[in-house]
Amino acid sequence: MPVASNLSNCFVELNGFLVLDKPEGRSSAFIVNRCKKILGAGRAGHLGTLDPFATGLLILAINAGTKIIPYVSVKQKCYEFEIKFGEKTDTGDKTGKVVAASYTIPKYSEVEAVLPLFLGEIQQKPHPFSAIKINGRRAYQIARNGLDPNIESRPVTVFDLHIVSQMDDNIFRLEATVSPGTYVRSLSEDIAASLQTVGHVVSLRRVRDGKFCIDDAVTIDRLEEKKENVGDVLVPLEDVLDDIPVYFASDREASELAFGRSVICGTDVGSRDGICLVSSEGGELWIADVKTDRVLAPRRLLVCARYAKGR
Repeated sequence: MPVASNLSNCFVELNGFLVLDKPEGRSSAFIVNRCKKILGAGRAGHLGTLDPFATGLLILAINAGTKIIPYVSVKQKCYEFEIKFGEKTDTGDKTGKVVAASYTIPKYSEVEAVLPLFLGEIQQKPHPFSAIKINGRRAYQIARNGLDPNIESRPVTVFDLHIVSQMDDNIFRLEATVSPGTYVRSLSEDIAASLQTVGHVVSLRRVRDGKFCIDDAVTIDRLEEKKENVGDVLVPLEDVLDDIPVYFASDREASELAFGRSVICGTDVGSRDGICLVSSEGGELWIADVKTDRVLAPRRLLVCARYAKGR
């Protein structure tokens, strides 16, 4: 069983979520693999990718954390980003080549005036160089071959959008709070188009992802240098799923659940979307289906008592 590399005399598996501040220039997949090695984790994943040029919050699921990714509810994400007006790139960001230019550079008041047009539910077409899958292929793989991925528009929600500062005559820093699946590169290009010009993103930083905030993030450098106690920085599974009601099972109920059997509970059980968390005194943690107010059926064992460290 894998053991975190900076722990000694410990034969338990660390489970939880790592709130990481991703550096620029590395892919999300690279960061996941690097953290797996640092933590000695057998399994790792993330709650939402970031482009290599982007920085900020990358939430990593460690070991048993990977089992609950489908149950994590994220309704809002917040990004700080800079738009450079006057140039459009093929990728929509600074890593691409310039494919169009315009001498029209909007003023602060003009940018501010169009932002309300993008609030609320809007139709957005994901960027051709996004990672969205089209018939099993990533859109950017199709676009790099000079083809149009032919991505359809879809509804997304922009909860807040405002100017943070003007960095230069043609560069503005904005902050957007959006629903998952919103593409900031597409939003930036659409803002530029509404101002009769073109533009692209020159910096992008995720500062909030659901309940996670950038102020609580650690860097991969600090993890590599062993300046952080991994057990202390991992967010327990229950804390990530704190919007799902928890039922505390007795030893008898836990024994039944361990054999895949439904149990009749002594008290009413709450649920979210028909599921709840079941926690036992011995350290096990399940996702269970709530059949009725008092009947639970185990759906998935998240943490086994023998490896409950980092719950």
